Amino acid sequence: MIVYYRDPAVEVTSTAIHIHDRVFRLDDLEYVWHREITADPRAMRRLAGRGALNAGVVVGAVLALLGVVYLIAGAVGDPDAAGKVLVPLAVVVVLVGLAGPALEWTLHRLDHSYDQGIAMHEIWAVWRGREVLLLRVTDESRFGRIYRSIQRAMEQPR
Repeated sequence: MIVYYRDPAVEVTSTAIHIHDRVFRLDDLEYVWHREITADPRAMRRLAGRGALNAGVVVGAVLALLGVVYLIAGAVGDPDAAGKVLVPLAVVVVLVGLAGPALEWTLHRLDHSYDQGIAMHEIWAVWRGREVLLLRVTDESRFGRIYRSIQRAMEQPR
């Protein structure tokens, strides 16, 4: 038996598809297809959160750039301002250093939201002569891995 895909809820092997507590033998499946349905409210919140994260990163970068330009302009305009500029510049350096972990978390959440996608994906099959919903997921990358593993399992000669 070959295992094509396995996670805590789904296992696709060369003989069957195990989804939660249901088992669908590949010999009983006539046809498998997928479809994308309207996004649920959680997906729309993810999209709004993604927009907020993108805006936060852009606004933070612009504010940091404006702060550095302001400090440089202040130092160039007044030769005695070197002492006045060093303290705010040190504060900016410390804040940038502390912003690294926060920015990494933000970018991780952004990547995760793109992986999740905003659509709901369903995998359907004709099983023993009737149409059956095998699985419904919102995670686009997980959906792709599961569906491709089912395709590979179905393509193998039995």
